[in-house]
Parts: sequence; C-alpha cells; structure tokens
Amino acid sequence: MANSDNGGLGVVTFIAGLAVGALVGVLTAPEAGDKTRGRIARKSNDLLEDLEGQVEITKHKVNQFNESMKERANTLAADAKAKANELAEQAKNQIDNAKGDSAEA
Repeated sequence: MANSDNGGLGVVTFIAGLAVGALVGVLTAPEAGDKTRGRIARKSNDLLEDLEGQVEITKHKVNQFNESMKERANTLAADAKAKANELAEQAKNQIDNAKGDSAEA
C-alpha cells in the first residue's frame, strides 16, 4: 500500500510541476496580455480538473483501504473471541476434572 501512496503523491507533485512549467512558459511567451491571460485561465482550469480527479481517486483508495482494515479487524476479533471461548472451555474442563479427582480421593 505504501507504493500506491507514494504514487499518488508523485502524481500530485508531477501535476504541480506541470502547472509551474506551464505558467512560466505562458508568462514568458510573446503574446498579447488578453491572450496570455486566457491561456492561463484555461490551463488553470484544466489542471484543477486533473487535480480534482486525482483527489477523487485518492479518496476512493482511502475508502477501500478503510473497508479492508475494518474487515480485517472484524475477522481478528471473531478469531480472538473463538479462541477465548475455546480456552475458557478447556479451563472449565480442567477445573471439573480437578474437582472430580479430589472427590474420589
């Protein structure tokens, strides 16, 4: 799971790098101010949409991980309860056997 977390961070970092690079490129290009501002606005919107998509993907992965951990915790709790019941039954049997042995003596 650590790899996918790092991959998500890498994608966000990559997108941020693209945004900075695009902004520098647009600002240094020899175009009219209106045209440059329009390009900046379009690029910003495109990058925002991409980032929102990555956020949704990350949310989905986090929710899947949470569900997986809940299922695992429930399984472990059920296993622990079953083992505790088994040990309690064994202890009860040993106590009953010890009582039977002392009654015979």
